[in-house]
Amino acid sequence: MVQKKDRSTSVAVGSYVDAVCGKCRDVTSHIVLAKIGAKPTRVECRTCHATHLFRDPAGAATRGGAASRGGAKTAKKPAAAQAKPEEAWAKAMRSATGPGVPYSTAQHFQVGQRVRHPTFGEGVVIRLASATVCEMVFAAGPRRLLMGS
Repeated sequence: MVQKKDRSTSVAVGSYVDAVCGKCRDVTSHIVLAKIGAKPTRVECRTCHATHLFRDPAGAATRGGAASRGGAKTAKKPAAAQAKPEEAWAKAMRSATGPGVPYSTAQHFQVGQRVRHPTFGEGVVIRLASATVCEMVFAAGPRRLLMGS
């Protein structure tokens, strides 16, 4: 009788395993940080040093792909095709309403309102994240800032 060698029995905390790294977007060598039973649960990438849940490279092709969701997998746009912060800011400035008001943490803002910030310059409120936090887009990129309620 031939017994299959179970790779998971030899895995110990501190040993090396291959796993899918979301930051590197590849299968890389990882250090096992935690495990439940014989299965690693938390690992650290030896390339980028990110810590994350263990993702088995053998199951990576089937999990989360188009077949498991029942639809086509949407590909991310290449970096060159993504909108640059300056372009997003220019578009928001064209659609903004009213003159730019000075930014103050005591003032409440509305979506689409122009704001003059002492550090970031002119921007536009693009989203209200909560009653006291708004997201504004500036030429340097989006920022989440406090506001009055």
